[in-house]
Amino acid sequence: MVKGIFVNKRGERFINEDAYHGRVGHYVLRQPEGKAWLLVDNEIFGRPVIQPDIEVAAVGETWEEVERELDLPAGSLVRTVTEFNRHAAEGRDPLFHKASNWLRPLTTAPFAALSYCIGDLKAHAFTMGGLHTRPSGEVLDADGQPIAGLFAAGRSACGLPRWGEGYSSGMSLGDSTFFGRQAGLAVATRQDT
Repeated sequence: MVKGIFVNKRGERFINEDAYHGRVGHYVLRQPEGKAWLLVDNEIFGRPVIQPDIEVAAVGETWEEVERELDLPAGSLVRTVTEFNRHAAEGRDPLFHKASNWLRPLTTAPFAALSYCIGDLKAHAFTMGGLHTRPSGEVLDADGQPIAGLFAAGRSACGLPRWGEGYSSGMSLGDSTFFGRQAGLAVATRQDT
């Protein structure tokens, strides 16, 4: 369903849908009122493997019907889909630069909006962040001072992948192996152990 498009409560796209799913999730959570939907047409309709019971928030024979069912500002969704379809037919996405192999106009009725609204979507991602540390793995308190004897690395530490916005798959592995080794070396060279 990467060929669909995400819209928010304003009826506007907000991300290239072929982005890493952690990045997409991050942007979905940032939308006004926590509202976001994935628009699909009959040719690409499906239910996500991760959540096959996803709520179908709106269905219509026209995008106008879907817009009304979602209670979006008049004309907003229609403008967004019309513009997307025009560019997708030309194999380009000048707004978000979605790869051309994922671009196709959404023109085959019926049309649907799958709910990615907060409260409708089960969490199927993971958190970012964790304990603040020095590069040596020493955990820092709220004042930025090391907590004696406490070390962390990987997903339990707030290392390189602090936010989903810039995260890509595998960053936690690099973070774990590099900073885990740094933490191990710091513990091994401590004089008070």
